[in-house]
Amino acid sequence: MADINSKGRNIKIPVLIILVFTIVFNLALSYSLYAGAKYFTANAVSKKESIAELINEEVNYFAQKIYSIYMENTMDGSQRVEDSTIVARQRLFDVMHYDLSLSFDLKGKSISGEMTMTANALTDTLDLVYINLYQNMKVSSVKFSSANNPDPVNPEYKQQNDYVIITVNNKLSRNEDFNITINYSGIPVTLGAEAFTIKEIYGSPVAYNLSEPNYSPTWWPGKDLPEDKATSSMHLTVPRGFKGVSNGVLVDTVQNENGTTTFNWKSTYPIATYLVSIVVGKFSYWEDTYTSVDGSKTMPVVYYAFPKDSANAVIDWRGTPEMIKFYAKTFGEYPFIDEKYGMVQFGWTQGAMEHQTITSMGYLLVTGDNRYDQVVVHELAHQWFGDAVTLQDWKNIWLNEGFATYSEALWEEYKLGKSSYLSYMKNLDYGYFSRTVYAPEGYIFSPAVYATVYNKGGWVLHMLRGVMGDEPFFKLLKDYYAKYEFKNAETKDFQLLAEEISGQTLDWFFDQWVYTGKGRPKYEYSWKFEDFQDQPNSGAYTVRLNLKQVQEDRPVYKMPVKINVVTAGGSKEFTVFNDKREQSFLLTVDSNPKEVQVDREGWILKKIAKGKYE
Repeated sequence: MADINSKGRNIKIPVLIILVFTIVFNLALSYSLYAGAKYFTANAVSKKESIAELINEEVNYFAQKIYSIYMENTMDGSQRVEDSTIVARQRLFDVMHYDLSLSFDLKGKSISGEMTMTANALTDTLDLVYINLYQNMKVSSVKFSSANNPDPVNPEYKQQNDYVIITVNNKLSRNEDFNITINYSGIPVTLGAEAFTIKEIYGSPVAYNLSEPNYSPTWWPGKDLPEDKATSSMHLTVPRGFKGVSNGVLVDTVQNENGTTTFNWKSTYPIATYLVSIVVGKFSYWEDTYTSVDGSKTMPVVYYAFPKDSANAVIDWRGTPEMIKFYAKTFGEYPFIDEKYGMVQFGWTQGAMEHQTITSMGYLLVTGDNRYDQVVVHELAHQWFGDAVTLQDWKNIWLNEGFATYSEALWEEYKLGKSSYLSYMKNLDYGYFSRTVYAPEGYIFSPAVYATVYNKGGWVLHMLRGVMGDEPFFKLLKDYYAKYEFKNAETKDFQLLAEEISGQTLDWFFDQWVYTGKGRPKYEYSWKFEDFQDQPNSGAYTVRLNLKQVQEDRPVYKMPVKINVVTAGGSKEFTVFNDKREQSFLLTVDSNPKEVQVDREGWILKKIAKGKYE
């Protein structure tokens, strides 16, 4: 998911005042630090450019910190907390297929539905089946049948604490398939990032959902755990003249006698409940074609845009097949090539959501000038990382969002080259990340968590690329996708594969950047040079580099650090492994040294200052 408002929210006046005050305050603070503070007097920066850069870093750091704290305290987001006892019961059955039929009262903003779940009992002691469904949806009937008892019965059930609890009385044997059909209706509630909404856009009603992370039960019943993926069918009955858009392949449309149309969709690839999508509205429709990397298959690329925006959408979205081809070559073939990839406008203004095979695009992101191409590629990359390879649980959200954010930078590199890639990564550094990347504390789309799992998550991959090198790193991405395609994964799975491919133990890397670390190294460096010790006047020089870490959050960040020594004859690059609080390195060059640059390209999430050699 990408939320432009989360990256650059419409800031209210109090926040603007805070930010302006913060900038002015920190300019004064930074000046005073440079003028008289012990740290900066002992390690005076020699160049005006370094002073300006560090002042800018300090301003950005404090501005982001104040902004993050303010938004954290004012945001009303929440996230369902799972009951471990109920989750344990839900893990006693495995869902294989959902068949969901929905009809809409667009004026009354209500829906009626029927869901049939086909599942398999993983034990012979299953007594209660817990189905997630919020209380706003009222169940009118439940039917139950099984392989050994195929005649449907009306079991006892109750709605309680946002579950439908169905009594099956230990009638199931281990590995026995069973069906549960639930009829229900109601007005969906809007939670989280909207969950389910019916509203008017351009003078016409639109119904749509965005269920991430765990709000699909606000509008349909199911086992709402991302670890249990199932195939699905969707039947959307809408007023004539409207289209009903969903995941998978459109099998057919049926014109009903009552003036409605039913759109029948089918997805043969397993899908997590939060990725199930519906959008109902009046759309212009057109298609493009994607050809697989090996040339053996073609796939429709489909587009649904509001008529008012369709001309602009044709411009903004026409690069999609090229984007699919790029990621197919980088990660592996497009996961859902036997179905489709598509985009549909929905009621968000400036956000988007990677629903499986059909991304929902905020309607204000369609401008006709390609300014939001990075949102398009972000959501597309999720088809690999998030949809095909799905997180085991929400502690691992960075495996979705960090990967998609990093994929934006890869597209930048593909289109504009390595320097643009490095600049893109630099711009993803907000200067302040207050959470751990794994299991971040708080609602996952609050600003502080959002910035960490998206931007710092992307930086984790960037730094891992620097640690591993290009060839093994891109092999890692391909192998990770291939190993967990249509399955679930968690951070330790990715780490183990990275270790296997790199031949390194990477506990140190994942601990400091993913599991426990919330900060970054703050480097101080200084250097001097002298004639080569054994051969004076030989033209060879020894550079003595001192490197300190002065951050407070942890004693040491271990990282390979690239050092460039700029000489009269050019530049020479060294790589040193920095694993101590204070460390000295001897570097030999064959020309008079002019400057030493630490991590010049920016492969480490850091703060850095140059001091005087002592």
